[in-house]
Amino acid sequence: NETGVTFYTAATGGTVVPSTTALVDGTTYYASLTVGTCESSVRLAITVTVGNAATPTTTDATQDFCLADASTVADLQVNETGVTFYTAATGGTAISPTTALVNGTTYYASLTVGTCESATRLAITITVGNASTP
Repeated sequence: NETGVTFYTAATGGTVVPSTTALVDGTTYYASLTVGTCESSVRLAITVTVGNAATPTTTDATQDFCLADASTVADLQVNETGVTFYTAATGGTAISPTTALVNGTTYYASLTVGTCESATRLAITITVGNASTP
């Protein structure tokens, strides 16, 4: 909760953990507070849990829709709830569930569980067919 905190690899001694270090699941880090030139003699132990929601699943990674049905992103079939669709496999923009599906487009599904979002996204490629007029 304070500024001036330094993290270490041990409760006493140890080495400083640079702020750019990726956290490791199950690892305990030790926080020390420095005010002026005085550093705390007791370090706060913090054990981290790095979560990763599972990648969503589907029974059909190439889904077909009819143009006349005006299908939207909400119509994409996945086996889980809490799924967000994106425009790219990483990064990209979240797509509203009401967005109309576009023929030949690949949509990328990410699952959110609690505050963790899946690191790997499920790719679903769709076809929007249009039968000819009789």
